[in-house]
Amino acid sequence: MPTVVPPALIAAVPLLVGAALILTRLRLAGLRHAYRETEAVLRSVLRLPPASGRVCAIRCPWCFRWVKPRRFDLRRMSCRSCISTLARPGRGGDLCL
Repeated sequence: MPTVVPPALIAAVPLLVGAALILTRLRLAGLRHAYRETEAVLRSVLRLPPASGRVCAIRCPWCFRWVKPRRFDLRRMSCRSCISTLARPGRGGDLCL
């Protein structure tokens, strides 16, 4: 006798797999950045050429956040949010009277 699969299960399985992939990707993003930083340091020490491939993120030296290359200004060496705030941290919601 053939097994009957409910249509709701057919629609739910791809959604659950997609959600699991998104959560895994978010956790692995930090590891991927750490690996690429370590690789860059090792290549620099060994005097090897930079790794081939495209740059997916740049770490801002002011706020230490990973930003997309288009949001990073190479001339000023900072991200757009640091440029707009002059690299000052936020006030944190303090009330000034």
